[in-house]
Amino acid sequence: IAALAALPNGDVVAGGDFNNTGGAPVNFIARWESATGQWSGLGLGVNGEVNAIVPLTNGDLLVGGAFATAGGMTANRIAIWREASSTWSVLGSGMNGIVDAVAALPNGDLIAGGRFTTAGDAPASYIARWRSSSGGWSTLDSGVSGWVYALAVLPDGDLVAGGEFSSAGGQAASRIARWNGATGVWSPLSSGIGGWVSSLAVLPNGD
Repeated sequence: IAALAALPNGDVVAGGDFNNTGGAPVNFIARWESATGQWSGLGLGVNGEVNAIVPLTNGDLLVGGAFATAGGMTANRIAIWREASSTWSVLGSGMNGIVDAVAALPNGDLIAGGRFTTAGDAPASYIARWRSSSGGWSTLDSGVSGWVYALAVLPDGDLVAGGEFSSAGGQAASRIARWNGATGVWSPLSSGIGGWVSSLAVLPNGD
């Protein structure tokens, strides 16, 4: 299991590199139903490893990983599970490399980070933004210089990215950086970290 997400009703969704849960066949993603105490699949699932899952405010799930299809449709490493209709939907033509982290901004835009250099038809240096208003991918400034493994959204709407990079937006940033949602500019977090960053968490006070 590479990713877990808790749903408001107490269910848990797990993603990773597996094809069964509790003896039931599933495709790389499954839900533990708290009411029944059983595992179930999410439709047809996806056809490759799931690395990241984020619940959205409307109850849907944003899913990223190494898969090429979701629900039988071409998805290219990122897709949304639509809870109301129990179906998968895609985000444009997806990415040209693995997605390792996903996040949702307060305005409904979606962020993906990973090992890709294009998102849809747009150049995207390891991180990209899906604009909910226009339904297309765009860059976050000039992106970062290496793989992104972790994302966290701060209370003010800023985004923190962690990974294997040494610069963000053209500025030196040792494996962790903050993107200002208001100005669209990256900045380092002090002198950064001396090794790869693979996870991030936000504390109640915003740290």
